[in-house]
Amino acid sequence: MQSRRQFLKLGTGVTLGGLGAMFTTGANAADNCQSTIQWDETVDVVIIGSGFAGLSAAVNVNRKKLGKVLVLEKMQVFGGNSAINGGWLAIPKNPIQLAQGVNDDSPAELVKDQIKSGRGMADVPMLEQIASRSLEAYDLCVQSGVKFREGFNIQVGGHNKARAIRTQHGTGGDITTKLLEVAKAEGVEARLQQYVEDFIMESGRIVGVKVRSNYRYPDMSTGEIRHIKASKGVILAHGGFAQNMALRALFDPSLDPTLDCTNAAGATGEVTLTAMHHGALPVHMNMIQTGHWGSPDEGGFGWSNALLSITWHEGMSVSVLNGRRYMDERADRKTCSEAIMKNRHPDGSPAYPIAFFNYLDHPDDDRVVRALRDKMAWKVDSIEAMAKQFNIDEAALKASIAEHNQHVEARHDPLFNRKMDTAQLLKPPFVVSRVWPKVHYCMGGLKTDLGGRVLASRTLNPMPNLYAIGESTGGIHGETRLSSTSCLECLVMGIVVAETLASDLRG
Repeated sequence: MQSRRQFLKLGTGVTLGGLGAMFTTGANAADNCQSTIQWDETVDVVIIGSGFAGLSAAVNVNRKKLGKVLVLEKMQVFGGNSAINGGWLAIPKNPIQLAQGVNDDSPAELVKDQIKSGRGMADVPMLEQIASRSLEAYDLCVQSGVKFREGFNIQVGGHNKARAIRTQHGTGGDITTKLLEVAKAEGVEARLQQYVEDFIMESGRIVGVKVRSNYRYPDMSTGEIRHIKASKGVILAHGGFAQNMALRALFDPSLDPTLDCTNAAGATGEVTLTAMHHGALPVHMNMIQTGHWGSPDEGGFGWSNALLSITWHEGMSVSVLNGRRYMDERADRKTCSEAIMKNRHPDGSPAYPIAFFNYLDHPDDDRVVRALRDKMAWKVDSIEAMAKQFNIDEAALKASIAEHNQHVEARHDPLFNRKMDTAQLLKPPFVVSRVWPKVHYCMGGLKTDLGGRVLASRTLNPMPNLYAIGESTGGIHGETRLSSTSCLECLVMGIVVAETLASDLRG
């Protein structure tokens, strides 16, 4: 039996050999650390991670009056991946959507799209729960002071309705900063540079965490060890592992190791591994999603996500190899990413496709201004100039644009069955960018029940006092996640897990 005297010593530099040893030791393995725990402090609820999920949980758990809530963030800034994402949120029946006259949407319609995207692998009851409570997530944001773009509600890839709204500045930081302000104002304590080295267990129940405080990523020689008792529960909201190259290679050897990643540097997944060591059940760990809106001309998340939200709707993408379209530009992420990555030179190196739309339709749009300023896109004055700049056969490119314009006029795409309702007749000057997918989201993680309770691998029953939400969980979306649904999931599950924790404490 695992006691609270036992520890698994984990570092940030996890090797493949170390991973193999960890997976075979089992949750009840003997350990060499037998010293009695001396608690440095006691709180009621510990939340690991400060993104959408962690901060939603912090606000909502605190409002349940369950005692002291402590948020631990590994990095030197709050927000994690959430702070640098595009600020998109899919909300059926949101006020902007209704004002636009889109009255035929519903939570069931969103779930239908997600089931299709998940390719038979999604957790339908979980998706239904999240979608049915989506307006609660919207209300949480608005009541916390989050501003959304006035009149902005669009249909994004894989969705059958226009239901995606966006924050005022086009970044998830618009949400994380406001939730953090509310959490702190209402009494939640949040700490930076707190690396969780291990869970402290007693008879299969998590009772606290071993933390390296004042840690400076990625130097494991920094910080001081503290033991924090969590008398009522620990909520895991630490995100995925897309920046952990060893784990990526282990779980999905087919994933191109040269692909860039949109995630913050701290998305390395060590807390997930710790939970697995203590018996938590992982699911879908090999399902690692790429974002088809990446640009090879900028690092990390960048502006391409925002710019291509115009391109995929209004413009088109062609291969530099033959000047022809090669995909439905409005399909889901997996479909588009796979189509884009087929564009390769004979030696296997990427032949970056180009994607473009009319410059004069958006000359002052901040997405265009920023992309041109940062040189991840170019203003090109003619088809001839575009063909020359990107070494594309001019005649083939002209033919493809003419064919696209015919499809726009007919409102029908016989090549890829793309929905053409927002497509525009293309004429120069153009805004042109190169595209190539980036590793973006881990579909896999810890399996939970509908309430966010982490399930044990041996019994498939909840592990006492241990909860997980957001990208630290797995099995919710299936093979691929639709755009603008992660923020929704995180915010809603922060609400749900607070209710679960309160219910569990009532007995």
